[in-house]
Order: sequence, then structure tokens, then C-alpha cells
Amino acid sequence: MPNESVSKSDPAHGKTPPSINASVRELSRDPLRFFLTLTLEYGDVVQYRAAPEPAYLFNHPDYVKHILQTNARNYNKDTFLNKYQLESVVGQGLLTSENPLWRTQRRLMQPAFHQRQVAGFGEMMVAATTALFPEWDEAAAAGRPIDIAHEMMRLTLTIITQSLFGYDISAQADGVGEAINTMITVGRPRHRTFLEAADHLDRIVYSIINARRQAPLVDQGDLLSMLLLARYEDSNEGMDDRQVRDEVMSLLIAGHETTANTLSWLWYLLAQHPGTVERLCEEYRRVLGDRLPAAGDIRRLSDTHLVIQEGMRLYPSAWTISRRTLGDDVIGGYFIPAGSIVALSPYTMHRSPKYWENPERFDPDRFTPERSAGRPHFAYFPFGAGARQCIGNEFALMESMLIVPTILQRYRLQLVPDHVVEPHALVTLRPRNGILVTLDRR
Repeated sequence: MPNESVSKSDPAHGKTPPSINASVRELSRDPLRFFLTLTLEYGDVVQYRAAPEPAYLFNHPDYVKHILQTNARNYNKDTFLNKYQLESVVGQGLLTSENPLWRTQRRLMQPAFHQRQVAGFGEMMVAATTALFPEWDEAAAAGRPIDIAHEMMRLTLTIITQSLFGYDISAQADGVGEAINTMITVGRPRHRTFLEAADHLDRIVYSIINARRQAPLVDQGDLLSMLLLARYEDSNEGMDDRQVRDEVMSLLIAGHETTANTLSWLWYLLAQHPGTVERLCEEYRRVLGDRLPAAGDIRRLSDTHLVIQEGMRLYPSAWTISRRTLGDDVIGGYFIPAGSIVALSPYTMHRSPKYWENPERFDPDRFTPERSAGRPHFAYFPFGAGARQCIGNEFALMESMLIVPTILQRYRLQLVPDHVVEPHALVTLRPRNGILVTLDRR
């Protein structure tokens, strides 16, 4: 790393963190390696200068807690990632909005994500998974590989649209999926292709909202009903169409993209660890027998939970979190001036040898109570942390806990030799070029 400077003591404020200058190309070419190198060479905090403005990367559980929870009011989402990329897609939805709007919307929407409410979607999640099997059986019989990452995108899109809208929009699903994929991969809101995709998605979402507005407004048991029926305490008025659209977009993007990535990486890991797969199948024989899983089984699928946690440790879909300081702050004795960009990376924290033994190794048992004892809570934060932790974390976890056994009860997945799988760190952590697997019927 060029142009390194060492920390200096500032009696009035605290120490100045070490800093490095790096090229934008170095960061954009391989951001995961860039961040890992920073944490390995400079430790818990370092200032880096590689894009429009300098930023501070923090890689210590106490600092994560400080920024996302203890002193969260001193930080907002006014960063390039949130304002330039995400806000251009989701507007002022929960992903990007600030107080007081964020607090009001979160309070209105939280009941829809209570555990009991979420459990009602379990049967639909399993049915959506088994609906893929006729196509997969044909591929298995023909020995034809499938891209399991693409299949997980299809599946989670079906699940989130049914959860949001209360019915299957499969006739429009390809258009929705393609639009979301375009916006994520292009990543430049002023690009013509991005704008066309956003406009296409808007037309679909607004048409559904308008159709629902024209019908008698009743609770249909979906998330859109909840948004349309919600009323603000101070005025007893409902959300306007634009706010409903923004919240739908937030749930559509977050509920589709992140869980699909989590599952894709999990299949990649499991295909390399047949012993773990057999352990899971033994759990399914013991707990489920010959039947499909249901929401009520989740608490007994402890090995499955360990495996999913480990998958999210190695490949957290939300691989980086950024904030901007509103006022001066001191973190771990380091002075951070107002207006600074701070970055937290679950990807680097989850691979820190300080908190994880053999961090590159796939080892689900590291999440057992015995081995988790003493590990700092904020050494693991795949869903973020604090008040702005992902509102759909229980939904996403249940989704994975039901999809994994449903598939493993029927198929063995094997990686296609010579197909290179590598992470692609965009807004989320995707597998570049997909993950090709062959399927064998059990």
C-alpha cells in the first residue's frame, strides 16, 4: 500500500488513524481483497483514500457496536452506496430513509415481520421450492447442469412477490427479475440501461398498487395490504402511492437479492462438504421423516441453522455497510471528524482470526453454544445491527431454513468441474458467472 502514514497523537481529540492512499482501480478491481488487506496490515481502523472522498474502515466488534448501536444517532446513510446507488432504486424506503420518516415507517411495518406473522408464509415458501422440481428432474435425468445461483434468484423472487402481493406474478416475474438484475449489475443510476430497467419495474409495481386501490381495501394477508391499510398516528392518513412504492421496492430488492445470494453461496459450500450434507440429511430423517418441512419444524433443525449461520459468515450478502458522521466522534481513542465516511465490513469482520479460529475454513460447529461462548456479539452481523438491523431477518432466516431441507431431501448437488466460482462484490455479494451444478435424485 503506497503513501502510508502512521498514527499521531492529538491531545485535544484523540489519535489520528493510520492512513493509506490507493488507486480507485485497486479498490474497484477486487474490493474484498482490498478490504481484507487493510484489516490484516493495519488492524482495527485505517483511513483509506480510493474514491470520491476518504473513508475510515473499522474492523473491531466494539467499533461496530458504537457506530450501529451505541452512538447510532450520530450517523446517517448519506453515502455514495446508499444515496447514489440504493436510493435511485428504492427511493425513500426503509433501506435509505432517515429520521423522522424512517422511524415512522419502521414502526408501521414492524408488526408484519413479527415471528407469528412470518410463520404464515412457510407453506408458500415450501410450495414455491417444490414447483421448481419438475424442471430440475428433467435436468437431472439429462445430466444437464443448472445455474443454482440463477435458480435461487428465481425462487426468492417468487417467494417475495407472493409475500408482498398475495398472488403469483409469474407472468411478470422474468421482467421483474431481469430489471432488478440490470440495476444491481449496472449500478449507475444515470445509465440508459439502468433507467429503462427502473422504469419497467416502476410500471409493474404501480400497476399492482393501482389495481389494489381500486378494489375494496381489505387485509388479504400480504405485505402490500399491510402497507395500504397502515395509518399514521398523528393524522390517521395512509401512505401515498409513492411511499408505498418505495417500501415495496425496498422489500422487493432486499427480500429477493440478499436471500438468493445467501442460498447460492450455501450450495457452493455444501457441494464441497459432502460430510456436512449427510449430517443434514440425517437430521431430516430424524426430524421430518418422509414429509416436507414446515415452519413449526425450524426450532428442531439445529444443524441446518448452524450451516446457514456459517454460510452467512463466509459470504455475507450485505458485505459492506457505510455511514456518515453527523458530528465529531472518538472511536477506540481515534478521532473521527464530522462529515466523515465510515465503513464496516461483515466480510472482513467474519474472517478476522482474532475472533474466528481458522477463519477461511467452513466449520458450522463454530456456532454451537459451547464454541460461541466468549465471542463478541458484534463479531458477527450479517443482517447489520442496532435499530436499523434488517427488518426482514426472521423472514429471510425462515426462508433458508425451509428451502435447504426441501431441496436436500430430493437432490444431491455437485459442482461442475472447471467452472470458476468467485465472489463479485457489487451492492451485494454475488457469485460472478453463477454456480453450475449437476443434480442427482436421491
